[in-house]
Amino acid sequence: MLFKWFSDASSKSKDKQMLQVWTSEDKKHLTNEWSKTTSPLSLTDLDKELINKIRNKTAILNRNNVTRTKAYKDYYLQHPEVHWSLLAHMVSRNGGWNMTDLKASHISALLSYEKTAIMFRFLEKANHLIFQDAYPQLLLYQESKNAGRPLFYLLSEFHVSTFMGAIWSLFWKDRDKKDLLTVSLIINEQSFIEHNLLNNPFFQQKVLSSFTYQFQEKLGFTQVLFPYLKGSHTLLTGLGVQQFSNLAKRIEIGKELYVLLFKNQTVLQGCLQYSSEKAHTGSRADYFPTVFSSEPTVSRKIYSPTIEASWPDYDHPPVTPVAWFKDIQDASSYFHLPSRIDPADMEKEHLYNLMKLTGMSELHGIFLNRKDDEVNPV
Repeated sequence: MLFKWFSDASSKSKDKQMLQVWTSEDKKHLTNEWSKTTSPLSLTDLDKELINKIRNKTAILNRNNVTRTKAYKDYYLQHPEVHWSLLAHMVSRNGGWNMTDLKASHISALLSYEKTAIMFRFLEKANHLIFQDAYPQLLLYQESKNAGRPLFYLLSEFHVSTFMGAIWSLFWKDRDKKDLLTVSLIINEQSFIEHNLLNNPFFQQKVLSSFTYQFQEKLGFTQVLFPYLKGSHTLLTGLGVQQFSNLAKRIEIGKELYVLLFKNQTVLQGCLQYSSEKAHTGSRADYFPTVFSSEPTVSRKIYSPTIEASWPDYDHPPVTPVAWFKDIQDASSYFHLPSRIDPADMEKEHLYNLMKLTGMSELHGIFLNRKDDEVNPV
């Protein structure tokens, strides 16, 4: 029942066909690499210097949702073969919108201060942890390109799972394995937050077991939206989210989002154009200025503040991550993708959800008066 507003308008898989993202040779090679015992590293001075450089840059850019989201986009523009970085950018935009919704006019009145603060901590922690784990991997790949040799033996210094070391080494040898790298990063990051956040007893009790269920009818944290430009129009596509607490479901939704974004050229090019022209602030006015405003004084619009106006930077205490990778067979079951995902027009469903939250008559007018044939989605 978690996050139960499932949208029938959500983008759907055209059929049940699944495509493998690795060959039998890949599977054999990776299984062998994952089975090896790692030995302690003997670091050179250059290694230590590089480790500090990556740690410092990651810490600077891990300041808040806005800095993380921009970092993902900037990285993709420099290294477009790393598809996951653009996917992370688009999903991180959604994370920011969810954070500022907690202070928005259509949500804040529904929640107590305590519950709002706990939910923000949960969302911010997830966003922070994924960046903490993934961004050093991206930087190490960048440094490997600069050096002309693989440096992935240093991944363990950033507490990155042994699962990813073999994947990056394989990708280094064959840059065409973009789907394999992306699926692996999805598996890794969702497993990482499963063991380092969702299994935390505090968030189990305060968020997953009580808070979210109590407000599932009121909080619209059920859709991942991809705004994209088509001509002069901003369109919305995306997917509905169900059973967020289930690791396998999160991995599958991540893979479906990847196919939606990268296997539909109109969506991909439109998202790239949107991301380049619309800097992420955390306000939903970034993509829907006719309905939302980042200024509280604007009448007849929903107040959707920026991250900066909503929340101060959160100081995360340092922790040593819990290692998640223990079962090779379990991880191996995820290496496939849907053959295609047809993009759906999510605008009306998004407006309908807002109507349920606000009861605002002007939204009713926007919803009904929108011409279906004004812009045809892909």
